[in-house]
Amino acid sequence: MKEYFSSAKINIGLNIISKRDDGYHNIETIFYPIKLCDRIIFLEDKAFSIECNDASIPVDENNLIYKARNILSEAIGKEINVKVKLEKNIPSFAGLGGGSSNAATTLIALNEILDLHLSENDLIELASKTGSDVPFFILNKPAFAEGRGEILFPLPELILDYKILIVIPEIKISTAWAYSNFKNTQKKIDLKLIRTAEDFDKYKEQISNDFEAIVFPSFPIIENIKTELKKSGSIFSLLSGSGSAVYGFFHKDFDLTQIKNKFTNMRVFEC
Repeated sequence: MKEYFSSAKINIGLNIISKRDDGYHNIETIFYPIKLCDRIIFLEDKAFSIECNDASIPVDENNLIYKARNILSEAIGKEINVKVKLEKNIPSFAGLGGGSSNAATTLIALNEILDLHLSENDLIELASKTGSDVPFFILNKPAFAEGRGEILFPLPELILDYKILIVIPEIKISTAWAYSNFKNTQKKIDLKLIRTAEDFDKYKEQISNDFEAIVFPSFPIIENIKTELKKSGSIFSLLSGSGSAVYGFFHKDFDLTQIKNKFTNMRVFEC
């Protein structure tokens, strides 16, 4: 038995640049890992299977874990048979990258378990075939991303010393729906300018997420979360990915107890 932890992410800014010929969109974003994690256990078995504690999560080919395993099997020319036990803590359809993280963790785990000796670059190449956000979770360090999100530039000096409060309403948002409703792009900050914590402090008032213009009119409760976080003392608040999660940064000495109690019937995480 091998146990791994599969972490979530937030997006510090997200600029939709253009639609591509392959149907995807070119974006610019900063991926930032957070401590919210799923737990994944890999067990030897005679066939490949996935079990999950969340009945809403598919355990067939529609799960990115399955896709990652198939891509790795094809790459090494060998069938991979393990039982995967997935304990979900990261909400799905929230913009936190849980499925992509699970896929990346699967590639990392199977590389170790099977002694494949694939390099990090090898894993990133396989991850890019699995999903747009999956390569980031191979690195799992702050990174600027462009293209579909698979072209990564690590940001080793972007260390943000804040408490992060994440609020997730009982709303599931499809990324495909959000992209399909994107109309045009407004002038925005070049996220390449943000390489350090000092850069973030300098430009934080200009950082935006293009999905907010799509999501907020359709789901006003999500916009209300952002408003409430800012009123409660957040120095920076933003929709993560296409939502529905909204996060706020608070100074380290800030007591979040009362703020958490404001968000009834929602999932709230402190990272």
